Amino acid sequence: MGYGLVLIGYALTFFTSLTLYGWLFRLLGYAAMAYGLFKLKDYFPFYKLSLFAVLALFLTGIGEAGAEMFYSLGKDTELFKTVVFYTRDALVLVFHVLFLIATYIAYGVVSMTEKKVNAVTDICAVVLGYVFYILAALKIVEGSVAVFVQLIWTVMVFFLIFGCYMRICPEGDENMPRRESKIPFINRFSEALEKREAEAIERTRRDIEEKKRKVASGTSKKKHKKRR
Repeated sequence: MGYGLVLIGYALTFFTSLTLYGWLFRLLGYAAMAYGLFKLKDYFPFYKLSLFAVLALFLTGIGEAGAEMFYSLGKDTELFKTVVFYTRDALVLVFHVLFLIATYIAYGVVSMTEKKVNAVTDICAVVLGYVFYILAALKIVEGSVAVFVQLIWTVMVFFLIFGCYMRICPEGDENMPRRESKIPFINRFSEALEKREAEAIERTRRDIEEKKRKVASGTSKKKHKKRR
């Protein structure tokens, strides 16, 4: 459907890219997210704006790659890299807001209104993260604090996308078994979630039955006392 590709691309862009060749992983991540959003727009047209934002990010990724290449050749690219980085960071905010709003709408379309609060919470977390980003740029707070806040909201959005991947499917596929992912970690995580969900449902069922028995037993005792 597309959420799986967005999930993989998001992980590449915001987690795996924290390496020496981060610019390359970001390019791959942008491409994966763009393809996933391209597929998603067939089901939810409002993801088009998110797609445009990712394509703009892909252009900044190309600029970042060019800056790295020229830097390796001994060229002074400091100013160009600064412009590219700040442009990228601004587009990351735009992408997240557009994507989360689209996801909020998608939850409504598939009648999962109780999940809308997750998208709203993530929007607030992202905006708060960028407040800390600005404060860190102004030297009002430590840069490490801004990085920590960013890590928190990035993880939150990652799990929101994972939830979409697990729960939102094309019409007619509602009763199909869970599709296996090509990523072992996602399969293990999914199986653990399904197991916990089944256990929670079973506990709830037992609690309801126990309460019903207690109510029935109390009613029976009251009737018995009245007869006496």
